[in-house]
Amino acid sequence: MAGFGNPTQSVYSTVRELVENSLDACEDAQRLPRIGISIDIQPSDSMGIKVADNGPGLPYDQVPEAFGRVLYGSKYDMKQKRGTFGLGVTMAILYGQITTDSPVVIHTQNRSGPGRVYRLLIDVEENMPIIENEKELVRVTNGTTVTITLRGDLNRARERIAEYLRLTTITSPHAVIEMDFGGGESTKAIGGWSKHVPTVPTLSKPHPRSADLELLRRMMTKSPSKKIHDFLVESFQQVGTRTATRFLNFVGLDASVRIESLARADISRLSASLRRFDGFGRPDSRCLSPIDEDAFLLSVRSLFNSSWMKYSRRSPSEWQGNPFIVEGVIAIGDDFPLADTPTLYRFANRVPLLYDASDDVLTRLVKRVNWKHYGFSSQLPVALFVHFGSTKVPYKAAGKQSLAPMTEIETEVTGLIRMLGRALRKFAGQRDKSRRDARKMREFTEMFNIVAKYGPALAEVEPPISTKHMVRSLFEVNTDV
Repeated sequence: MAGFGNPTQSVYSTVRELVENSLDACEDAQRLPRIGISIDIQPSDSMGIKVADNGPGLPYDQVPEAFGRVLYGSKYDMKQKRGTFGLGVTMAILYGQITTDSPVVIHTQNRSGPGRVYRLLIDVEENMPIIENEKELVRVTNGTTVTITLRGDLNRARERIAEYLRLTTITSPHAVIEMDFGGGESTKAIGGWSKHVPTVPTLSKPHPRSADLELLRRMMTKSPSKKIHDFLVESFQQVGTRTATRFLNFVGLDASVRIESLARADISRLSASLRRFDGFGRPDSRCLSPIDEDAFLLSVRSLFNSSWMKYSRRSPSEWQGNPFIVEGVIAIGDDFPLADTPTLYRFANRVPLLYDASDDVLTRLVKRVNWKHYGFSSQLPVALFVHFGSTKVPYKAAGKQSLAPMTEIETEVTGLIRMLGRALRKFAGQRDKSRRDARKMREFTEMFNIVAKYGPALAEVEPPISTKHMVRSLFEVNTDV
């Protein structure tokens, strides 16, 4: 199971999946998230991982399916979000079920009435939820609490989980996260740097270039009786009546053919042609949710002791029909280690990426840069924060910890790094000039003091009280460098 390959990573992945879904739920409801994570240590290396949020709660009739069915959901609208009910959380539930034979416990409450508690298992063969117990139970506030019991190694995962939650407040500065890892430790709270909830990105239909064969087949099963022309117009963005007609002529399909009559070879040919046809417009980027300058700088400044920082962002682009945007912050501060290249912090869809850094295309692109050209030296503590946001993240592996190399993404990330590098070079140049001027100012001050000491005696006049104003008039610089 990807992300659950060992006891340490399993604990980390479970916390991550639950926190991601809680943050998404709160933001969709335009609420300032308050997320509580607690871990209850049990015998035989077992533990109960509980994540609670103050979101809107879940519709009660959807709870069993949302948590007890793999790939739950039938909507194909696209927008940038951290996680999706359907795979990540379900994998965590399955791992807990396999290692401890324990059900997942979901306590949710929405505005429609008193809360409800569900104890669920997953029928793996039938991909169906098994409801062990369901009862009414009032919650203090609306929201959802999920508890998964599993076997893992908290001692080794503790530091990585704490770092993940800490860095989560950089990309989600509006969230307050409370941590209680048990063992008698006091609850720690972090975050809440901002009181502004990000605007909910606009839902958009899939772009035709982003529809792989599996997605196309799933979409077609929902509309078997539709004509292929109508299906294209209604199912995809950037496809109007004329575009659909031109595309079907390009493919060589009759516009009046119904979906149910298409053979497997026809669907395969249609999928390949959607990627090749160059008559579609660019994907709609309103479905993206960048962190933006003020929030990004505020969160880095709140979490790290930084003396200088700069934000940059590239214009939206696309990879295989999926819109994406890259943004970043470069910072100097005592909290960053000295190294041969800037310390890289990676984020995808507002989620920190902590594992598999050496496999990530972002790491490779940062190492490829000649940083000396931008005024960097190994004696300068510099950090680079890079955020990639998209409706689909091209993870290199199923563990979702590193980005795969894509030409379009590499082009935009390289452009972002150069923008931030130029900002660093400008700052370094100004800093060096200020230091040179400060050194000259000290030299002139010494010479003026000598002249002020002996000159009046030779001229038989009263010595000046101070020479500082004379030096300052020559050097209008900042000497605090």
